[in-house]
Amino acid sequence: MIKRFNILILIFFIFVMALYFYQFIMIYLFEGIYHFFNIRNNDPLVMTSSNLVYNFIAEILLLILVLFLLKKFNYTKYIKTSFKSIIKTFLFMALSLTFTKYILDIFKIYNIFLLTDFKNIIASWNKVDYIVAISQMILFILVALTEEYLYRITLYFKISEILNLKSNILKIVFSIILTNILFSIAHYPIRHYNISTLFEIFITGIYFSYLFLRTGNIYLACMMHFYYDLPILSTIDIRYHHYREIISLIISIMLIESYYMVKHYYLRLFSRYEQS
Repeated sequence: MIKRFNILILIFFIFVMALYFYQFIMIYLFEGIYHFFNIRNNDPLVMTSSNLVYNFIAEILLLILVLFLLKKFNYTKYIKTSFKSIIKTFLFMALSLTFTKYILDIFKIYNIFLLTDFKNIIASWNKVDYIVAISQMILFILVALTEEYLYRITLYFKISEILNLKSNILKIVFSIILTNILFSIAHYPIRHYNISTLFEIFITGIYFSYLFLRTGNIYLACMMHFYYDLPILSTIDIRYHHYREIISLIISIMLIESYYMVKHYYLRLFSRYEQS
């Protein structure tokens, strides 16, 4: 078991280092293109567009690789693509955002990233800002899909298979913890986060794992991952608001648990009705 686990860790680190080596090469490639065409590489638009180009290429390659791994390990069975699961995802997102906004309004916490306040930001955007923002949002969708497929499905189930534990609960707990340690470590080279921020990413990763494992719907985790990434938009020059994340996390857990409680009692009442 230890040997198989060490091999998995080694493959993961090679995977991550290859990604950042690729980005390093792409930066110098764009530097060469700027020099050849005499383009000022300190132009914000040029810097944003070049970042978007190699980030798009990187994410598409990663998504292809992750889809290959899902198919190779026969993990595609964990991905629900039914119309019902998609409706549940959008309904969950709508309810979560709505309740989050009302809680923030009640406690008078200013939340710039909810839809009603977002209009105040985009009012000052020009055409370039719109193009960059839309491109980045598409990129965030790719990031959410890639990372959730990789961490919440591929790595989680592979670690779960490797761990030789008699207790199923311990196996789930350790698989979630190890998966999200890798999830946190993988984010460090991107932004050079400090320990406290990495711990926040770790907790957020556990929350995404909860969403998937509790509901069996990976797209719930993808949607919330996308929502949490939105403040990274380069067109928004406002610091990150953690209140939104904390409250939406608590509310979404309450929504899911309330749904399962109602479902449980409804099924019990229905079975009693049939027996009578």
